[in-house]
Amino acid sequence: MSNLHIVTDSAASLPQEAVAGLPLSILPMWVQAADQSLREGIDIDSAGLYELLRRGALPTTSQPAPGNFLDVFKPLVEQGKTIIAVLVTARASGTCASARIAADMLPAGAVTVFDSATTAMGTGLQALAAAEAARAGKTLPEIMEKLVELRDGIKVHIAVPTLQHLRRSGRVSQAQALLAGLLNIKVVLTTENGLVVVGEKARSWQGAINNVEARIIEAGKAGALIVAIHHTDIPEQAQELYARLQGKLDIAHGYVSELSASLAVHGGPGMLGAAFCSAHLFDS
Repeated sequence: MSNLHIVTDSAASLPQEAVAGLPLSILPMWVQAADQSLREGIDIDSAGLYELLRRGALPTTSQPAPGNFLDVFKPLVEQGKTIIAVLVTARASGTCASARIAADMLPAGAVTVFDSATTAMGTGLQALAAAEAARAGKTLPEIMEKLVELRDGIKVHIAVPTLQHLRRSGRVSQAQALLAGLLNIKVVLTTENGLVVVGEKARSWQGAINNVEARIIEAGKAGALIVAIHHTDIPEQAQELYARLQGKLDIAHGYVSELSASLAVHGGPGMLGAAFCSAHLFDS
């Protein structure tokens, strides 16, 4: 059995069924609500976050502290494990920095921190591929090479029904949010060079969804895909999108996942999108 173990953060939005049986641990991000600090997936889940938002709360998020990483890393290292930490983009979060501080407290080479340069299941797919490769007996250099390929090949597109939550969290300006509201503009977020940016704009919600769907279908013309559909509080729409895609392209493996609470804070309920890549990049 391989001594390699993968650690990711809860922003990766991994469904539990995808993690079962893999050498993969998930470290919770923090959600701050009033005077409470809540660990995602332990003290609060996405449903709990939506309830806070409905009550008018203004929650924020923060990355795990170095001590939180050390609590996960140290027992694994003591068991003889070598760790690859596949984490949310360093250009939008201090999570990688916290992990590196913790890694420096352990023997040299015990922990390798990898910046996924993306978020949501864009990060999650990288962590899954690394864990499957570790289970298959691949070496640390082989897995790191695979992660670089995946980082370059994974695309993430998420349609957002309103910019109000993004405005409150500082992801877009008040003027942008106001203009979008007046013109009924819907946006599709994507990741570019590690930053979450507005990729496309549409004049209707269906137009935004069509944009996401068209991008996936276009990518599928080159061959089979790995596809992860994710959403915030609209599971039926997510399942419908996945079903439509199944009829239009070859999905080698697919997931439907609720976006993590730490991401839903920024976009609010009603988001729908996907992370996807060529299936050959996922082969261990």
